Amino acid sequence: MSTYNPKALYIRKPIRKALEKVWEYPLTVIEAPMGYGKTTAVREYLKNCKAKVLWQTVADDSISGFWNGFCRLIAKLNNQCAISLIDLGAPTSSICREESLDLITGLVFSRKTVIVIDDYHLLSCESIDKFFECLIKKAHPNLHIIVISREMFSENTAELMLKGYCYLIDKRNFEFTQDEIIEYYKLCGVQLKQQEASALYAYTEGWVSALYLCMLSIMQEGRIECQATLHELIEKVVYRNCSPELKAFLEVVCIFDSFSLKQAKAMWNKDNAEVLLCQLVAKNAFTTYDNVSKTYQIHNVFTSFLRDLLDRQEEKKQRSIYAMAGEWYLSVRDYINAMHYFYKAADFDKLLTVFELDRGESINNSHREMLLRYFAECPTAIKRQHPLAVLFYVSKLFLFNEKELYTVQYKELIEDIGSIQDEEKRNWLLGELAFSNMFTRYNDLNAMAEQASQASQLLKGPSRIFNSNSAWNFGAPSILYLFYRCSGELEKQAQQIMELIHRYCQITAGHGAGGDYVMQAERYYYCGDFENAEINNHKAMYIAGCHQQLGIMLCAMFLQIRLALIKGDLSSALDVLQQMRSEVKKNRKYMYVDLVDMCEGYIYSCLGQAYKIPNWILHGQLQESRLHYPCYAFFNIIYGRGLLLKGEYTKLLGIATQFISIASVFPHLLGHVYTYIYMAAAHYRLNHYQEGQAALKKAIDIAAPDQLIMPFVENGDYISNILIDLAQDGNCVEFIGHVRKVYASVSKNVEGMIANIEQHFGITRLTARELEIAELVAQGLSNHIIATKLSIAEVTVKKALQKIYAKLGIGSRAVLVRLFTEQKKG
Repeated sequence: MSTYNPKALYIRKPIRKALEKVWEYPLTVIEAPMGYGKTTAVREYLKNCKAKVLWQTVADDSISGFWNGFCRLIAKLNNQCAISLIDLGAPTSSICREESLDLITGLVFSRKTVIVIDDYHLLSCESIDKFFECLIKKAHPNLHIIVISREMFSENTAELMLKGYCYLIDKRNFEFTQDEIIEYYKLCGVQLKQQEASALYAYTEGWVSALYLCMLSIMQEGRIECQATLHELIEKVVYRNCSPELKAFLEVVCIFDSFSLKQAKAMWNKDNAEVLLCQLVAKNAFTTYDNVSKTYQIHNVFTSFLRDLLDRQEEKKQRSIYAMAGEWYLSVRDYINAMHYFYKAADFDKLLTVFELDRGESINNSHREMLLRYFAECPTAIKRQHPLAVLFYVSKLFLFNEKELYTVQYKELIEDIGSIQDEEKRNWLLGELAFSNMFTRYNDLNAMAEQASQASQLLKGPSRIFNSNSAWNFGAPSILYLFYRCSGELEKQAQQIMELIHRYCQITAGHGAGGDYVMQAERYYYCGDFENAEINNHKAMYIAGCHQQLGIMLCAMFLQIRLALIKGDLSSALDVLQQMRSEVKKNRKYMYVDLVDMCEGYIYSCLGQAYKIPNWILHGQLQESRLHYPCYAFFNIIYGRGLLLKGEYTKLLGIATQFISIASVFPHLLGHVYTYIYMAAAHYRLNHYQEGQAALKKAIDIAAPDQLIMPFVENGDYISNILIDLAQDGNCVEFIGHVRKVYASVSKNVEGMIANIEQHFGITRLTARELEIAELVAQGLSNHIIATKLSIAEVTVKKALQKIYAKLGIGSRAVLVRLFTEQKKG
């Protein structure tokens, strides 16, 4: 009698040969439909490859879920790098992508390492595709990536293959021939005749999952039986042979793509979960155990069948299973998945409880639709029982800019809290709501102070739910820009912010401390009183430093940069810029990466060096950032100056109305002032003299009552003649005189810096070795790869880069790349 072994693995020779090429490429893409043996083939090959294997199976289309899983892989290589990547967030923008790449390419891979991303098709995210495309171009020679997918990896796969970055293994490599079917069945203990093999090939077309199921049919009944569908075949040869207990067990674990023994025990609630899992693994090849991740996987072909069965069960039973899954994820503090399964279980009481425990901290913009759906479907009675959850929800609605929905929910919440009998709890919730509502009054300092005062009276102490990791300045580099909203009232507003900060810090235990002095310092700067600007800026930095307020510190450092530039001290300005980048990375506050880029763009826009402005700013790619809406008008201040430098006057005039519209929302008057200045400059360059004077007059009308001369001084290279023409006509003579006087001294310093850059900061000043390193950096290579290529220590590369930056008058790797790209164009 034959001894059958249905679990015997047969890997086709073409697949083995193809997988051997994994080590020749930074990226291998394996594309084939479900059930073709992709995962099994890769796992078997990597078992004996003597490389470090890191495996991630994508569960769904959640970008944040994928990124957290990817970071867990990186943690096995370098925990600090993983923590920084988590803090940075998914690389959905070019800025985050570059920061992520810098972190990963900085790792040392002392041995062959392969990262496998399985079921990649579920993600379907262009920004993650782009991340991997960039990573493989900069990757360490010992790092290899395998992507397993049912669909095409990226629209650029063909190009990556042509350039030697990518190797593709497609469906044809997995299809069994008639002779291979005979060999496979023989290995499993089944002897096939040529006629039978021919019939199997015609039925399955070489698809291994169907071949496996047909083999089980032969083993059980002694003959080949071709069912109409794959699910019918699974039911007949696999599921029907499971005991009632095993079927019940499969029912509760099939909702997971992979699961641990502890997870299975929690779902099964009996003491024999491990015994049942051993039976499953022993009985068929559809259930496997991964020794590395310590998890069980049920093959997609089988889970598809099992989930189809679960969908046919009565609703009560389905909900019970989803509720158990929710409890499991709650127990491990995976709040996003916990909420997902409680939602599927229609247990909104538990869902809101989880949301309260999380305090909304796991929710970001990628979860927006999910959160809106949860609360839209949640019964009103349950929402009334969870006022704290609704409070967190209301706060998220403000960040999501859902104004109408915010208003509706806010009114309902006020009524619900008002009906609470416990006075202490009622006052606490009303205080928290008043504090949360303060941000909806941004940037009306008087109204914000009133809300803060009301919150303080009700809370009688610090907020219990405030997230101190949030950015007080919304990620903007200027406090004055944020709060200057009314012409002629800047001095009054500078006093109002003092009162606001005092009350606000009492509620938040020092969050935002020093912001008032930054605004005061900026007011002096914009009025041309640089000494008082410097004095108040030092106050701000001291206070912000004492309270560890990095966002405020960065605003103060940006003012330091501006003060250095008016003195002609480019070296100090660049040193401060590098310090800003260093502080962001050291503190892992990556929400400020965009802020530092804007400061860098400001420096080079003032020096007339458009090609050194970060690309996403220079080209107006606001979507490439993670800026909050209050920062948009500041972004346009730098972008608009870039358009002037590039001579794109018609484009600037075409989009200027949009600049004004964005700056009018809160409003941000500095955005108005700069835009009208840019419009005036563009009109004059196009010989529209009358329109140019009219635009500049609008800017002066806003700025003159507050004596804000610096926007005009900073753009004196474009508007000096217009100012002279306006003064000769008797317009704003005193104000224009003040602008011209300050510009006369500042312009000499700026011209000196530009001349110094052209004379002393050129590529020609680099030594042969420095030039060699700079060119390799410009090609996108990491420090480690450069060191290996040049047979020098990595620390030598780092030291050389610092000298290169100093000689070229730049502050970052990104500017070095842009500089060399511009040189090639020239």
